[in-house]
Amino acid sequence: MLRAALADAPSRRFFVAHAQSCLGSGLAHVVFPLLAYEHSGSAWAVTAVLVPDLLPAILVGPLLGALVDRVGWRTCAIAADVLRLLAFSIAVTSASLPVLIICAAIAGTGSALFTPAALAGVAHLAPRERRPAALGLYGALDDVGLTAGPAMAVGLLVVAGPSVLLLANAVSFGLSAVLLAGLAPTRRVRDEHVEYRSLWTDLRVGMRMLGGLADVRLLLASTTAAVLFAGVTNVGEVLLARDVLGMSGSGLAALVAVYGAGTVIGSLGARYSHAFQWRGAYLFGLGCMAVDLVFCGFVPSFWLLLPVFALGGFGNGFALVHDRLLLGHSVPEALHGRVFALQKALTSLAFAASFIATSVAISLCGVQLTFALAGVGMLGVIAIASPRMRAAWPAPSPVSLAHVG
Repeated sequence: MLRAALADAPSRRFFVAHAQSCLGSGLAHVVFPLLAYEHSGSAWAVTAVLVPDLLPAILVGPLLGALVDRVGWRTCAIAADVLRLLAFSIAVTSASLPVLIICAAIAGTGSALFTPAALAGVAHLAPRERRPAALGLYGALDDVGLTAGPAMAVGLLVVAGPSVLLLANAVSFGLSAVLLAGLAPTRRVRDEHVEYRSLWTDLRVGMRMLGGLADVRLLLASTTAAVLFAGVTNVGEVLLARDVLGMSGSGLAALVAVYGAGTVIGSLGARYSHAFQWRGAYLFGLGCMAVDLVFCGFVPSFWLLLPVFALGGFGNGFALVHDRLLLGHSVPEALHGRVFALQKALTSLAFAASFIATSVAISLCGVQLTFALAGVGMLGVIAIASPRMRAAWPAPSPVSLAHVG
């Protein structure tokens, strides 16, 4: 898989840039909340720097996607890295909570711009036969960064202060921008059916075109619904480990670690080349996540839940890669920025809603019943989406498949 994803020099340069900037993103998940809490001693301060990471994608994500389609993925990816470089450079010299909140908003805007730009870049750099491997590696690097970045932060904080982490973060995004700038400029893809006037017109026309594609509506709806139920894990795993399993912080860390490892393996597992296979893999991934949620609702054993968490992580990574493959396959390249930005906006909104709903559900009926209900909800998503997805991406006859292959 790695050989296919890294088959040419531009792809290798892109993934080197992405790999080290992912570590910077992982560091950011530790350093901003830590600094906010040190400045104020309040949990609300932590919330104040975490919310800006989601809000830009929710509020202006689709508009940023239109910008990607307008000016090109490479230019937007570099701009996103420069924004994050600026945010963390300012934060290095600031001891003010309001300035940290502003920096978090700038960094969140950079992340909201980078995601659709980078996904459009993967689709541009990797031909169809190499695209599953490339998207799988992209997702795996994201997951490794979110795991290894915090682990690196723990080690760095032993010997240095948070300002060193901020500086390392800024350097990682600066290096990413330099590496991406070294790629040859890409031709902007224009679709003859897409109007190019103002950016708002691009957004409106693009959203109307995406709304007219039944396959895209199906994917966005099913993924958003799946995230609503999958988000239970982010909140519930803490209470599950401490109150149900009676584990210490190390037990929670083990659950999180095996889930992350499973996600990396799932992301690297994309090897199929046909849309109907991507459809099956996507639904299989959702099924693994449903099994994880249901088992968490009924199994009170730490050692039994460890492999279940790994299975849920695998399903998460496996479903996400094939969801992106189906989305990229279903829309013209001129709309890739908008469709991936719209997906990011919807899933960010779904995560925010899931976090709130999970807290309410746990307070009303307990953590295990909340997990079980989420698992049933995920099974419902699969049951509703499966027949529609089979109709949208039917399996070809053996003769047709042999001819295509």
